[in-house]
Amino acid sequence: MSDTDKKSLQQKPEDLTTMDRAKSRRATLKKLGRFATVTAPTVTLLLAAQTKPSKAAPHSPSPCSVSSRALKTAKAEIDAAGILAGVAALPVGAWRYKPETGLEQQTHIGPYAEDFRSAFGVGDGVTISTIDAVGVCLAAIKALSERVGSLEAELQRARRKTAA
Repeated sequence: MSDTDKKSLQQKPEDLTTMDRAKSRRATLKKLGRFATVTAPTVTLLLAAQTKPSKAAPHSPSPCSVSSRALKTAKAEIDAAGILAGVAALPVGAWRYKPETGLEQQTHIGPYAEDFRSAFGVGDGVTISTIDAVGVCLAAIKALSERVGSLEAELQRARRKTAA
């Protein structure tokens, strides 16, 4: 008997069930094809349906989001300081997907979609768009940069005053 056969005989029935479910999920994901953007709820729904969508978008060779000015219409200014305040108040924690979702069980760090929508007014309260998450981070960084610049200027003025 090979070592592999011995290991599979030693596994508990729960382990085999878990392995069967994982194999089934992998097989289903292979059938689904490749997508430009796949969110956790989409994967869950597709796995539940066990079907491949008829209009699956081809996968982009890079994980980039389309963001060209030529493809956008509405343009509005944002309050970077307000975004920073929202980030400061946003609950961020460690979490895992529930086992029944069929998604990976590794620990993630981040906000909940409901809190993100409440803080920034974007999203559906179930998912967080990568574009929105990056935009919020960049706006917060911009606000921090402005704050640091202001504090550095104030420090320079104070040093000159003290030196004089």
